[in-house]
Amino acid sequence: MADDNKLCSPGPAVAEFIRLLRTLGYGSDSINRALGAQGVAAAADGSPEAALWCLEHGEPDPNDDANADVIAGVYLRQPLSDQRWNAIIGDELMGRLHDELALVRTSDDALQLNIDIRPVSAPGHGDARRGDAEVLVASDPDASLDVRIPGPHHVPGVGHAPLSLLNVIPPLVTDHGSAQSVLDLGTGSGVLALLLGQLYPHVQFTATDIHDRALDFARAADQGTATIDWRQGSWFEPVGGQTFDVIISNPPFVIGPAAADSTSAEGHIYRDSGLALDGASALVVRHAAEHLSPGGHAHLLAGWALSAGETVGSRTLGWLPATGIRAWVVQRDEVDVATYISTWLRDESVDPRTPTGRARTRAWLDFFADHGVERIGLGYVHMEKLEPQADTATEVHAELIDWPLPAGTYLGNEVDEWFRRTAWVTGRSAEDVLNAHYAVRPGVAVEDVTMADTSAGQGFTRVARRISRTEGPCYSHDIDEHVLAIVSGVHPEGLPLRDVIALYCAVHALDETAFATAIVPITVDLIRHGIIVPTDLLADATSHEPSKVRGMGWASE
Repeated sequence: MADDNKLCSPGPAVAEFIRLLRTLGYGSDSINRALGAQGVAAAADGSPEAALWCLEHGEPDPNDDANADVIAGVYLRQPLSDQRWNAIIGDELMGRLHDELALVRTSDDALQLNIDIRPVSAPGHGDARRGDAEVLVASDPDASLDVRIPGPHHVPGVGHAPLSLLNVIPPLVTDHGSAQSVLDLGTGSGVLALLLGQLYPHVQFTATDIHDRALDFARAADQGTATIDWRQGSWFEPVGGQTFDVIISNPPFVIGPAAADSTSAEGHIYRDSGLALDGASALVVRHAAEHLSPGGHAHLLAGWALSAGETVGSRTLGWLPATGIRAWVVQRDEVDVATYISTWLRDESVDPRTPTGRARTRAWLDFFADHGVERIGLGYVHMEKLEPQADTATEVHAELIDWPLPAGTYLGNEVDEWFRRTAWVTGRSAEDVLNAHYAVRPGVAVEDVTMADTSAGQGFTRVARRISRTEGPCYSHDIDEHVLAIVSGVHPEGLPLRDVIALYCAVHALDETAFATAIVPITVDLIRHGIIVPTDLLADATSHEPSKVRGMGWASE
């Protein structure tokens, strides 16, 4: 543990250090080579000694002698002697890093890095010809590798929150358009702006934060390969009067008392807004709608406080303007208030079993009880700014996608396609739906669920038939034999849906009008979830390659 736990003041020395690390080849490849899968997993699990053991007992690379010290000193933040640091970075830079408190003296007279520098990449984004672009992100250390309690001015780095948001941001360049301007609101240490900026160098990024130290870290990590305008200020103040093609935000959305802001004894700038309950999420959603260009999109990480009987849709509806927005609100998780409180107490290294933790827990629970809050929902708000039409009412589609998804699932393409599918449905009547041609999405599966037939005493009987996507959000619908027959009959170059229905009804002596009336809403649901795709949108559903977001980090922030 560092001698005084003082905070780094990142400046030119930290920026030079990051440039040097890049020239030394520091990144996910060198970390994986040095630690191996077991060592990387140990670091991610907060077991630094196990990770160090893997580093010391790994197979040495005769062409990479210095890499072990780089990984030990930088990735694992182990104290190293002056001589070993000097061999990595030189005496002059070592002194300047000490001046910025990026290197601090330990009690046994070694030097320990007082910042985290971690690589992050997002293969789901960018031009495939550019390869798997990776950036280095600098921040304050978290509590994963030594004992420390993050203070009010703590700046988190590559954690779960920015990576989860990155995973649902669509590519900024698609077959049907390219973003020119992006706002990263509450950029923190710049994880999203730095990575997306490198992957999309033609896009102008504006990255804002209220925290000047966070922006100092972001500027130090900015290696000039992207066009990023870093601005300091509260919420949307730094971009007053401006609109953007894309807005992304991982705001300080922790749900709690208004008193818990960065100025209070219990507040942290990166997570506590000073607004009661889910006021921070509501503010960001409301003002993001105002700062979108026509046709623009916002992708926001958010949380909502739910009372008995309240749904995510009813809670978030009032956050949006009455006209001009199409919104998709996705709840990925829901927890009870006690679990929520203990999670965030542990985030700041407060043990709920201690007197402080117990007092904080009770006060937080009393606050939630006074406001009727029983559950906390967590997820994303995706918005599209409709072309300016005064009579276009805002659409809000809210749903739960709270089931486990295959490891590495990237949902950015799904978000992009969802807006196109929903726009297609919104602009068409029942007659249009019947007259259109469709295709079954690649990867769609049909399964019959059977159970032991207890009435017969032997064999099995079918209890359900489901049609499901095996990729993306893995939507699943219960269907009957009639729906299955109609879906099986669609073909992009075959008959329109109306004629498929007519043939089926003729063969089975069914009332065609009643059947068509019943099948249209089912068809719309299957279109919304991308199980069947109108031929107009077929390229969207077949061009997306599975990919994932990767971050060489282990923080929960």
